[in-house]
Parts: sequence; C-alpha cells; structure tokens
Amino acid sequence: MLNLPVSVPRVDPAALQTMMCRAGLAVAVLDGCGRLSMLSPGLEHLLHQPFAGVPAESLAEVFHLYCEGGARLLQTHEVPIVRALHGEVVEDAIVTVKAPGQPIRHLRVNAIPIVGLNGERQGAWAVMTDVTSLVAAARGELSRSLAETVNHDLRTPLTTILGHAELLIDQREDFPPGATSSLEAVWRAGQHLNEVVTRISEWIDLAYTSSDDGKGTDLAEYLAEYLSRNQRP
Repeated sequence: MLNLPVSVPRVDPAALQTMMCRAGLAVAVLDGCGRLSMLSPGLEHLLHQPFAGVPAESLAEVFHLYCEGGARLLQTHEVPIVRALHGEVVEDAIVTVKAPGQPIRHLRVNAIPIVGLNGERQGAWAVMTDVTSLVAAARGELSRSLAETVNHDLRTPLTTILGHAELLIDQREDFPPGATSSLEAVWRAGQHLNEVVTRISEWIDLAYTSSDDGKGTDLAEYLAEYLSRNQRP
C-alpha cells in the first residue's frame, strides 16, 4: 500500500470527477495508468484545447505547457499532475500555457494523488486557477522598479562620467599620449554602455505596454541577443 501524507483524501474517483465538473472548476484527472481521463469544461477553456486521452509523457506537448515565464516546454516529470501521480502533493506551482494563436495564460496548479476507498493508488487530479492578471500586475510593478533603477542608478552616474570625460577630451592636447589613449578608451566604453542602458529602457517600455494584450518579451533573451550582436572583438 502506498504511504501518502494524511492530507491526501481517500475518495471515490468517479464521485470526485462529477463533483468537480458540477462546481465549474478547472480540473484535470489522470487515471492509474497515467493517461488523462478528464478535463473539466473550465479547464478546456483555459487550455484552449478539448479533452484528449493522452498519456502523461505527451501532456506538455499537446497542451502547450511551459515552465513559469514560458522559456521552455515542461519535461514530463515537471508537469504538476504527473508529479502527483508519483505520490507528490503539489502546491501553487505556476505553469505557463502558450497555445498557438491564443493569449499566453499563467495557471496556478495544485495537484494530489488519488487514493481509492481501499487505499489503492488510482491516479492523480489537479485544480488550476487562472492567475494571468496577477502575473501581469507583478511584471508591471517589476518593470516600473527596473525602469527607476536603470534611469537613476545607472543612467545618472553614467551621464556624469561621460560629461567629465568629454571635458577632459577637450583638453587632451595637454595630456601625455598614454593618458589620452586611456581617456579615449573610457569615452568609447561609456558610449557603448550608454547605448546598452538606452536599449534596456526601450525594452522596459515595450514589455510594459505589451502586458495588457498577453504578449511579452523575455528580458534575458533580448539582452543576450543584443549583446551578441554588439560584442567587441
């Protein structure tokens, strides 16, 4: 007999499915063989997909389930309901749904194993809540905070450095050759950094204005692409 936490209820799976559907909850159920046996109408709406009795290893691909933030497709062992199928109680996992042609959704997932009336393992079920608006609000706050950091903690001192460097460049005829070369290197590096800061500010503006329509840009991906194009030899 499988040893499970006392918080895992022992219920009739058929009664559980009926109850969840009638309650209008977004629910998925895996049977004891690891195959999807139910999607409630509410979850079909959130996933933009009708029910299909797919095996556990195909869930992420069929229903476009990505890690929090949407950077990569979930591996089978990372899907919350699959984790529950193997005995884990999953609480407040965030899954990103990136169905083609549909707005990106972020779901909070809670999943537990299903244990029959006689204690036998009979699958797993998961309840999902759409938290897309909460994630968007959090990202908007992060964007505002990042914008303040970039504009105050980076741009202000950088402007000061460039201003003093420009004044010194105007007097470079009075400096020894080695100092002039160093000063010009500082100026070029400062100009390059100023361009990067400007690009980051542009990305923040883009990310903030895109949050309302469910579209977004990955900051790490954007910066990696930009810096790779602008690497110095």
